[in-house]
Amino acid sequence: MDVSASQTAMLSTMTAEYAVAAADPPTANIIPAPSAAAAASAAGARGKAAPPPLPPPSSSSREQTQLTKLREANAKYKNLLKLAKERIQEQEVLMEDRRLEVKQLTSQLNEANLQINALRASNPGGGTSGGSVSSPLDLNETTVVRVCQRVKEEIIDDSADNSDAGDPFGERDAMDTNINGESHEIWALIEYETPNPMESNVDPSNPLNAPSFRRHKQWSCFKNESSLSDYIRRDTGEPLTLPPYSLSPEQSERMAENAKRAVQSISEEFRRFRVRAEVARKQADATVRALHTNSVQTTRMRIEGQDIESELAQAKTDHASLAALRFEMAEQEARWKESYDLLLAENERLKSSGAEALLAAQWRHRYEACLKEKEDAITNLAMEKEKVLEMQDHRKKADAGKYEHKYRDLKESFRLYRTKAKEIFLAQQQGETGFIPSLHDSGSEVAKLSYLKNLMVNYLASDTAVREHMEPAIGTVLNFTDADLEKIKKQKQSEGWF
Repeated sequence: MDVSASQTAMLSTMTAEYAVAAADPPTANIIPAPSAAAAASAAGARGKAAPPPLPPPSSSSREQTQLTKLREANAKYKNLLKLAKERIQEQEVLMEDRRLEVKQLTSQLNEANLQINALRASNPGGGTSGGSVSSPLDLNETTVVRVCQRVKEEIIDDSADNSDAGDPFGERDAMDTNINGESHEIWALIEYETPNPMESNVDPSNPLNAPSFRRHKQWSCFKNESSLSDYIRRDTGEPLTLPPYSLSPEQSERMAENAKRAVQSISEEFRRFRVRAEVARKQADATVRALHTNSVQTTRMRIEGQDIESELAQAKTDHASLAALRFEMAEQEARWKESYDLLLAENERLKSSGAEALLAAQWRHRYEACLKEKEDAITNLAMEKEKVLEMQDHRKKADAGKYEHKYRDLKESFRLYRTKAKEIFLAQQQGETGFIPSLHDSGSEVAKLSYLKNLMVNYLASDTAVREHMEPAIGTVLNFTDADLEKIKKQKQSEGWF
């Protein structure tokens, strides 16, 4: 099997096509130029109203389109690389077969050259005009069986070697066209059949004693093709078939060099194509990673923006609730302060009037007012507790401790207030049921002592806030003078009492 120059050129062309296809950049960002027809139609439509422009595609759709095109380009590169690899492997197998065949032909040619040189040394005179053999043979006793191999060797033809160095098959055609020229000689390896000389006395008419023949091969030189044909021509029987010409050593060397150059060229093209494909693949992977990173960052920023907006709205709602709660607490404090001022004025009025019955009625009225305020406070406390619970759910228990502390303070204040009111009411009831002596009555001392005892017991068992309300009553019962009251006031200020 021989490799022609046309097959080598076809392989080089196919490799170049693969390289050009691999070198094409991805068409993801290429915008085709408008055609002439489109330009003409646009020029003709200038007088008309332009249609509304299409809305630009979203960033996500553009990214998806670009990713799709990059994946298609990557798949195209992979397919091209796979095809090129398969073709290169096939060509390598074919070139290996060619190398083996060239080696075999080279070895055969070397053997033939050795035999030709030996024949030339033994028969330096060459052949006869009609064709000669290297050693004298008896043509009457020798029969040509077949032509095993023939080689056409150039004698003097330097120009042909220089012009046809890259085309061994073209050189063979040139040899065939110059058969009658004197610049070539034909060497043929001919197989002869000779009767066995040891059996010369055998009767040929006896079929049982058929003579045996001895075969041998010998190289013969001929000037042209016609001389060889005349030499092997048979007048009777089947004509001999001439084998095709074998390659000369020079032709084998040129073919081997051409095959090596073709293999090197194809290997270099494949290496370049592989490098370009790897670079394109890495660029596509980098683009895909960049697009994926941008998409993830955009999504994260969008989610973070939504979270910030929701937190801002929740903070505004909580701020409004806290402002309303502060306003309500301020109003409640103002009402309590007003009630305290009223009670303080009433106490002053009672002290100046000295009417115990009026004081008891005022205490009863005060208790009822305190009880009503207690109920209102309980209702407001329940409402505020519900609000606090809702705010705790919205704030995710972030400010639970602060509102719980306020609630406990409010509850503790209410408890103290209720305890004080209850003690005052009980003290008033005890004063009503018992005998209340008059301030200017000089009656029974036992009743005065009993009233004073109850009053002191309640005074000592009460806290500081309750004592402040009971001290005027004690001063009235014991007839404290202004000097005594001033002394008590100074003592309180010195000890830090409130």
